[in-house]
Amino acid sequence: MGQDTNREKALRFATDCASALGADLRAVLVQCDTGIRTDSVSTVMIVSRITTPLLRQVAGVTQRRKGVALPLLLDDEYLATSCDVFPLEILTLMDSCELLWGGSNPLDGLAIDHDHLRLEVEQQLKGKVLHLRQAFLAEASDKRGLQILMLDSSSGFEAIMRGLLMLAGRERTAVAAVNTREVERALGISLETFRTIQAAREQGKPPPAADIEPLFHRYLSELTELARAADRITRP
Repeated sequence: MGQDTNREKALRFATDCASALGADLRAVLVQCDTGIRTDSVSTVMIVSRITTPLLRQVAGVTQRRKGVALPLLLDDEYLATSCDVFPLEILTLMDSCELLWGGSNPLDGLAIDHDHLRLEVEQQLKGKVLHLRQAFLAEASDKRGLQILMLDSSSGFEAIMRGLLMLAGRERTAVAAVNTREVERALGISLETFRTIQAAREQGKPPPAADIEPLFHRYLSELTELARAADRITRP
């Protein structure tokens, strides 16, 4: 029922946008698989060209519509020129969005380059590993802080797992745990601790405080190995 209600909210929002923007609006997409539980629905608006008057019109619609998060606003030029610099983000949109309003989904015509995607996946992984190391230095004596750090950070790897599966030529699903298992098989590595943290976050059951520091170091070690594996990926 909640999903139906969110879709109805999104459809009313899309109808309002169409009335306000006319031919400038190409499509409205609804994000069906964000991995985040929220009371508001997420949408993507794709327009022919973003101008100051158009931004004002969209702002007017969003201020009137309750229960819909601020849309991700994209135009044709941005989509056409961003697959090389944001391939992982574009892939995530392609996987998680479906057409709500419009004649066709503009994302369907986009192509993700293997080399661009591999580079961003590796950049994202190595950046997150560095962040976790620095965060440990700040939170080393705070077990609760380390617990929160692991739980919060684990959700940030879901898009990366999708990217790794595409690079490995494997199927992606809407279930994060299934994707993690498939990454393990595809890359020949173990992410047992990562899966433990992933399950704890999804189930809302934090791991025992006594186990936090050794768990964190195993978590960090697995993600470091995942970054190394990403560096070794070749075309399937």
